[in-house]
Amino acid sequence: MRLPRLIYLVDDDADFQFLVQQVFDLFLPQYRVRLFGDGADLVDVLDGVATSVDDLPGLIVLDVDMPRLDGFQTLAQLKRHPQWQSVPVVIMTNRTDLDYQQQSYQLGASAFVLKPMDLMAIKSLMTLLCEYEGDFSDFLASYQRSQVT
Repeated sequence: MRLPRLIYLVDDDADFQFLVQQVFDLFLPQYRVRLFGDGADLVDVLDGVATSVDDLPGLIVLDVDMPRLDGFQTLAQLKRHPQWQSVPVVIMTNRTDLDYQQQSYQLGASAFVLKPMDLMAIKSLMTLLCEYEGDFSDFLASYQRSQVT
């Protein structure tokens, strides 16, 4: 039996992590989520986790503002690592600066989204991210539509 798809969330906000875990437990049980407190925690496990493509997460959702290793530094390390280059990374932040969005894409992010702040918005975003896992060519239009409604 194949394990449910694995999603990594890297965010230093324990309350946000809790809400995301609740969303996956209640609404997206077909996915597993692994939580990391910051980029350094994720980077520490890069070599040990991936022994095959099946061990890699289908998606990494990465906050920008974190201690020790921020989202941009973490993204750069992920994209330099041979086994992790192909894993889609979505940058998620409260910052709306165009510079943040441009830097995310320059470093190899698959998408850039605003961090949702309530349970239903988190559910909507995580559901949408899971639907587009691995193929973000049409994600941006769907994400923008979801922000209007």
